[in-house]
Amino acid sequence: MTIELLLHLGRLPPQGASLRAALILAKRIGAHLDGLYVVDLPAAAFTVPEAVPMQLDAVRQRATDARAMAGEWQTLLEPRGLAGNWRVGNGDTVQLLVHASAGYDLLIMERGGTMRGDAPVGFGVVSRTVFGSNRGVLVIPEQAPVNSLGDNVLIAWNGSKESALAVRAALPLLRKAGKVTVIDGSRDQDNDVCSLPDTNICGWLDTHDIKADVRRLDEAAVAAPGPALLDMAHADNVDLIVMGAWGRSRLSEMVLGGTTRYLFMQSDVPMLVAN
Repeated sequence: MTIELLLHLGRLPPQGASLRAALILAKRIGAHLDGLYVVDLPAAAFTVPEAVPMQLDAVRQRATDARAMAGEWQTLLEPRGLAGNWRVGNGDTVQLLVHASAGYDLLIMERGGTMRGDAPVGFGVVSRTVFGSNRGVLVIPEQAPVNSLGDNVLIAWNGSKESALAVRAALPLLRKAGKVTVIDGSRDQDNDVCSLPDTNICGWLDTHDIKADVRRLDEAAVAAPGPALLDMAHADNVDLIVMGAWGRSRLSEMVLGGTTRYLFMQSDVPMLVAN
């Protein structure tokens, strides 16, 4: 069965860390890779009626220019032995990405430096897409070097629905990984309302022919696991973190802080997340 990846490109011509990551990943797991550029029209464009025709003309021109990138997309794929389509959409970026990603196994997005301020609140484009999508999202920090992807993987496991969805989405990568480390931060009190049967994460991975080393999250780091996980990733030269996103509500993340908030702000390591 062919694995299908969708890469969101926020600027043209296609470029950046997310493009490098998508090409590496598609080659590594033998995936079909589609590129998507969204021509958005902000609601503010309609606040001045006289300006609407000019705004619509600009949108049509941007869409025409974007569709002209189809040939360049193929020149990126063909030398690497990859196949995929170039897609252009019109509309709200988040709504369109949430809709489009439903037809793919994984969505790939870049988190740029300009998004650091709004990402913790959960209202940035990347964070809103992760929250609304029913697929795993591979978030590539703009500053990530992306020399490799999925060779040395760290799984942040806490037994939550979100972390299980992230691991499920990551299975094709994990099967190809040279090293997989699970940092188990699950605690009994985390599941006191809706207690799940014990999940043996190593046993689950083993059924998929994935061998992993498991370490418990140090007790001192349980209260603030974000910095500890990033330190571990740097110390072990991890090139991918797999984790659930927003185990608590986004409002709680904003007021109380949390692992998702910290890593979305600070991580220079690609993250495969799911909500």
